[in-house]
Amino acid sequence: MYRTVAQLDALTGLLAGFFPQLVTRFTLPEQSVEGRDVFALRLRAGAGENRRGVLLVAGTHSRELMNPDCLVEMAVDLVVSYLNGTDIVLGGRRWPANDIKVILETIDLYLVPCINPDGREFVMTVDDLWRKNRRDNPGTSCDGIDLNRNSEILWGVTQGQTSCAPCSDVYVGPAVFSEPETRNVRWMLDNHRIDCFADVHSFSELVLYPWDHAPTQTTDPAQRFTTLPNGTCQPIQVRGYQEYMPPRDVQRFTTVAQRVADAIAAVRGRVYTPQASIALYPTTGTQSDYAYSRHITDPAKRKVFGYTLETGPSLPDVRESFHPSNPDPIKEEAESGLLALVQQCICAIELIGFRLLARDDEVVALRKIRDEFLSTTEAGRDWIALFERVQTPLIGVLLDDDELGRRAAGLVERAGLLVSDDTAEFDGQVAAEAVELINQLADRSGSRVVRRDLAAVARRLRVSGGESARTLIEWLMSRGPR
Repeated sequence: MYRTVAQLDALTGLLAGFFPQLVTRFTLPEQSVEGRDVFALRLRAGAGENRRGVLLVAGTHSRELMNPDCLVEMAVDLVVSYLNGTDIVLGGRRWPANDIKVILETIDLYLVPCINPDGREFVMTVDDLWRKNRRDNPGTSCDGIDLNRNSEILWGVTQGQTSCAPCSDVYVGPAVFSEPETRNVRWMLDNHRIDCFADVHSFSELVLYPWDHAPTQTTDPAQRFTTLPNGTCQPIQVRGYQEYMPPRDVQRFTTVAQRVADAIAAVRGRVYTPQASIALYPTTGTQSDYAYSRHITDPAKRKVFGYTLETGPSLPDVRESFHPSNPDPIKEEAESGLLALVQQCICAIELIGFRLLARDDEVVALRKIRDEFLSTTEAGRDWIALFERVQTPLIGVLLDDDELGRRAAGLVERAGLLVSDDTAEFDGQVAAEAVELINQLADRSGSRVVRRDLAAVARRLRVSGGESARTLIEWLMSRGPR
């Protein structure tokens, strides 16, 4: 029912061997504690460099057997869909072949199906409830480090479900990144362009996002985990501590998490709850929080939106919760949710800038307007959410129609130049061209929601001729779409 480590490795090897145009398999730099190779896959199609990247990992906790199988089966589904032009059908959720084509031709998708092969082998042969890796803890009769407590985000702060006791199931390890398995995940983040990350776990039917260690607040940037001591082997000592996150990032996490939950519910009606990780329980040193926190500890690093997916329900029989006798429906849900996450990581403006303009000056200017102006007000964030809703359904249209793509690229270029000088006036002819393009895209869309959103954009553009960029931005910040 569940694949052994050898079977997982054999299947990923076959995918890479038979479909090298889509799948590349590579060995991560460090073997596991017991000397096993750990493999990663990269899935991509078509041309284009400097793509956005998504990293999905599973098998962090040994007993959560279905998630490594899910990632490998997802890779198979993507390859079959792309090569045959067929939809991926997951229960009641159909992923059109064109959506899969857009994903593989715009994203570099990295999968590490089983980061902890020693633990998986131990679960399948000795102890089916083993959680950790297989590290020997010197001076004790206990083995194993909890790999999801070993990363460099308040490592060794024993907040909630975190412990410095070697015999604990949530033992942090002797040092931050002491384990080769977690160092492999760090290496992936260091050596590949990754914009979105998900660590797939079981169980509880949750879509989690930062923070794990404290409630989130959006008003006091001085409250940062970087001011708290690591490795204390005691909880956070600041009473009532709350971790800062910019409002734009809060919106992004909550919006994407809800879309992941919606894609899961469409499979067979199961309701996954999107929530900050601390709502499950507080902890530290987790992989998803580490992925997101890197750009805070080192501003030179890319911002990575990190999620944790907890697949499957909590059942009276804990073994059925971790490795159910029929995991197939749960794996389908998880795959649908992960496809939604990957899809949400696509950025249309960035794609147009790099793919069609072959430069990013205008993209940088537009991103600055989004992050430094629109994201600071509720109305502005509503406009951001609108753009993110419509971009994915329309990317396929733009990539398939060279003429529409060129026109979109031209408008992005002119918009970028306009916002670079906030006193410049928005030319009425440019506005008319943008409205015409929007109407054509609306005609090509089969979604009433997309058509409604595009109509809101068109209404605003029709009256924008002669306005300065500053006036237009201030208006968007004060009045949301209608």
